[in-house]
Amino acid sequence: MTKICAATVILYNPEDDVFDNIISYAKDVATIIVVDNSTKHNSGLITKLEQALSNLLYINNNANLGIATALNIGCNKAMELGYEWILTMDQDSRFINFPHYLSCLEKLKTDDSIAILAANTNYNETMEIPKTPQCDIKEVLSAITSANFVNLKKFAEVGGFDDKLFIDLVDYDFSLKMNEAGYKIYELPFIYVKHSLGEVFHRKNLITRKVRAKIEHNPQRVYYFTRNYLYVAAKHRKHFPKQLELLKTLNMLFIHQVTKIILYEDKKFQKIKAKFLGLIHYLSQKFGKYDL
Repeated sequence: MTKICAATVILYNPEDDVFDNIISYAKDVATIIVVDNSTKHNSGLITKLEQALSNLLYINNNANLGIATALNIGCNKAMELGYEWILTMDQDSRFINFPHYLSCLEKLKTDDSIAILAANTNYNETMEIPKTPQCDIKEVLSAITSANFVNLKKFAEVGGFDDKLFIDLVDYDFSLKMNEAGYKIYELPFIYVKHSLGEVFHRKNLITRKVRAKIEHNPQRVYYFTRNYLYVAAKHRKHFPKQLELLKTLNMLFIHQVTKIILYEDKKFQKIKAKFLGLIHYLSQKFGKYDL
């Protein structure tokens, strides 16, 4: 398979199993740019990657600069090296059929309307893996950061990822910027990725007593999501009035989500406090990194 792109993966205090995730695609790209945001470095993992990959370029930020800044570092380095496309990856994502994805990129990359190609991150063991590349596409409004092929010319045109967000909704904001610029985002349903969206808890409803499986985030992430969603909604509401209507946004953030926290989750006070702090910081335009 011809190597036609670079890839970047963002590390943050990774465990050893991240090695297998990276190996699932790293040998099939021309350069793998590892951007390390860790506050606790896994030197054993880095040594193992360096020994396994002759195409590795390791960038140590020596601090957590946030996912947006780290992605910008990886993408800008790829442009500096002359690449036209880059694969953006989370450390907890693993491809099932990456060579098929490369074949689809080769087929689709001449379409100048495409800004992002996204894989199917909802893979489960019951799905049948095609024996040959299936490059069916469907247009989507947004795609999560992991497992995307990004056109670097268009990345530069829209100003890259928004550093103000630090973490959470970085991918949504980037996708909306591409849409506003008139470009397309396509998902390939038959390109499969194992991806973790968060920790799953089984919670009992305080009223019905029914148990539900839920993906939850800690108070720090609740803060970032609240602040950043308000920012992204205000920033893009003109182009997406139905998706980002003000009352709908406030209902989701402060009625629907607070109700779920009260009924299901632990650390209720801390999470609700984080939500209102996110609102205050949005109103005062305080962005970037903030530790609760």
